[in-house]
Amino acid sequence: MRLLAVVPIALLVFVALPVHAAWHAANPAVAEAVKNPRIAAVLDATTRMDKAILAHDVSAFGNTFTDDAVVNNPFNMIARKADAVNNLRTRMIDYTSLDRSIEYAATRGAHDVILMGEETLTPVGKARFAGKTVHRRTTEIWTDESGQWKLAIRQATIYSAE
Repeated sequence: MRLLAVVPIALLVFVALPVHAAWHAANPAVAEAVKNPRIAAVLDATTRMDKAILAHDVSAFGNTFTDDAVVNNPFNMIARKADAVNNLRTRMIDYTSLDRSIEYAATRGAHDVILMGEETLTPVGKARFAGKTVHRRTTEIWTDESGQWKLAIRQATIYSAE
């Protein structure tokens, strides 16, 4: 009987936990690069992607990828767009915070933007390293598809989970 009383309270506390996503420029060169409209648009797209992850918005998350996107997923395996979307749907991707430190941001050619840096995140539930603080190095290539910035390639390497 006591367990039945505790479960709703625990669920309320869990639901009330704040979620947080943000990025910041790690150096003056990135702060200057953000003035480029293409780079600023990509950073807006990363914010939408990160918020979709934290909100478990599978549709919005899926819309941030090119159809032929390739990523290194949280299990350090190569994944396609459908795999990444399924991992969010099944909560294998499940975080309460996701902070990006952008150390390099540049345009490449007429249609691509490269972001490189570090992410710090807090996985929960079924996600790998749930309950720990995870640090990973990232490289992303975003491409302009008819005026919409989409993630085409992503490499993320976990170097610490404490």
